[in-house]
Amino acid sequence: MVCQPNNHEVGLMGDLSAQALKHKGVLGYVVDGGCRDCDFILEQKFEVFHIFFTPIDIVARWILDHCEQAVTQGKVAISTGHYLLCDWDGVVVTPKELVQTVVTQTEAVAMAENQVRAPSLDGMDPVEAYLKYGKF
Repeated sequence: MVCQPNNHEVGLMGDLSAQALKHKGVLGYVVDGGCRDCDFILEQKFEVFHIFFTPIDIVARWILDHCEQAVTQGKVAISTGHYLLCDWDGVVVTPKELVQTVVTQTEAVAMAENQVRAPSLDGMDPVEAYLKYGKF
């Protein structure tokens, strides 16, 4: 689930909301906003990707006004059917029609990085590794 609250003051996700979404089969929550109760959410193994932490609750401050409509977070438009890959480094949004191309290119980058990893761990100078493999 992706949420654009246009609010950077309160937590848009807390442990009870995470529990309810997980129970409904939602795999995770991406919000251009805050999150609270993070320790409890981690214990539930529910993935939440947010931009800040806060103890401030949203109760009695929100109204669901749109659902299953495109949203924009930062400069990225996200629509139903887009693929999202999220980890602690961030969120990557890919339109469905580009998924195979993105996967192929990402695998090529990962293979190139893996060529550098072993020599670097064995002590190869970073500049030498870059010159040899063109990646670092």
